[in-house]
Amino acid sequence: MYKLKSSEVNHIPTAIIETDKFKTVTVQLQFRSRMERERVTKRNILSKMMIKRTAAFQKEADLLKHLAHYYGAHLTSNVGRKGQDHIVSFSMEFVNDRFIREELDVIGEMCRLLHDVLETPAHYDDSYQDFFNKEKRLYRNRLKSMKDNRAQASFQAMLDVMFRDEDYKYLPHGVLEDVEGTTLEEIKEEHARMMKDDDVAILVVGAVDESITEDLKKITARSAKVETPHQAYPFRASEDVTRSSDTQQIEQAKLNMGFRADVSDLQEQMAFNVMNQMYGGSASSLLFMNIREKLSLAYQIHSQVDVRNGYMFVMGGVDPGNVETAEQAILAELEVLRKGEFDTTFVEEVKRMMKVNRQEVMDKPKGLLTLEYNRMLQEAHPLSWEERLEAVDREMIMEISRKTALDTVYVLTRSGEDE
Repeated sequence: MYKLKSSEVNHIPTAIIETDKFKTVTVQLQFRSRMERERVTKRNILSKMMIKRTAAFQKEADLLKHLAHYYGAHLTSNVGRKGQDHIVSFSMEFVNDRFIREELDVIGEMCRLLHDVLETPAHYDDSYQDFFNKEKRLYRNRLKSMKDNRAQASFQAMLDVMFRDEDYKYLPHGVLEDVEGTTLEEIKEEHARMMKDDDVAILVVGAVDESITEDLKKITARSAKVETPHQAYPFRASEDVTRSSDTQQIEQAKLNMGFRADVSDLQEQMAFNVMNQMYGGSASSLLFMNIREKLSLAYQIHSQVDVRNGYMFVMGGVDPGNVETAEQAILAELEVLRKGEFDTTFVEEVKRMMKVNRQEVMDKPKGLLTLEYNRMLQEAHPLSWEERLEAVDREMIMEISRKTALDTVYVLTRSGEDE
């Protein structure tokens, strides 16, 4: 088990998870702002630049050497999406002082280094131009490789159709077309905006005590607390199903289906999550067992949900001649859930699996930090995660399934000359 202490450090919300489970300490900073196309690509480039070169360590090799000196400390950055927000996170994982014999102030030094990481972009000048150009090139290649993956590219194409008038179509890793025109000065301006206006949280996990607060004060400070309300995208009812398709020289068609659900609170989000696991989110799901295994209509198939926003997506690889048959079969499995044509034992089996998966997440430092950050963003609810999961029953699954409607179908299939 662990003990959670919530407070503020330099006007920044801070959560310290005290546990003896790990031999390392992880300090994580979460920067959160509204998802906007004009910012998301800059924030991605910036986050990668910040962890490779700082004012104190002008070469990536020097920074890595310094981290290695502190018993292989690990500095990473990541991006993600929660609700309407874009998240940039920085994580520093390092060995706990109590497990080394040297007189090294590991925690203090890692917090000082995080300060260096956060402050350096304010001093970007012409001497950083070559470094910036290199990072742009690497970033552009990463985005291109994603577009070359047909499954990912077809999913993105489905999002472009389904959310044509909504910012959700922009994935958190950025927009390839926006990379080339981005300048170093814009990166510097984005950093200033992030440090000034983003909703920031500090999270720590490890065998630590209250004395770590003094070290955390070294990382960054604000004159006042900055709070950005965390919200989901507003529900938009699906009226007519939008259909779109494209062709390439491929053997296997990519069938993508997007659904919208009217999910109003944490309990409904939990039911939506369980429903997805039953539908296509697990190896025991209806889509896997029936569409793939029994009917052999798909080479691979699964569903995933964004529970905060009430979206569900089904992605499958099917034979080009079976696209319409597969689509109808997929919808028929959703109808099974709507009508309650399933055993209560199926619901309980899925709930047990979700408990096991959650425990596996909690067995890792970053998993615990993710769960705690999610809790910080959620509205208050009288029931815990475990209690909300236990409350999900047959009727809830039927109800949330009926509130889930098909919105968009996108198919990437082979061109006529490839028939």
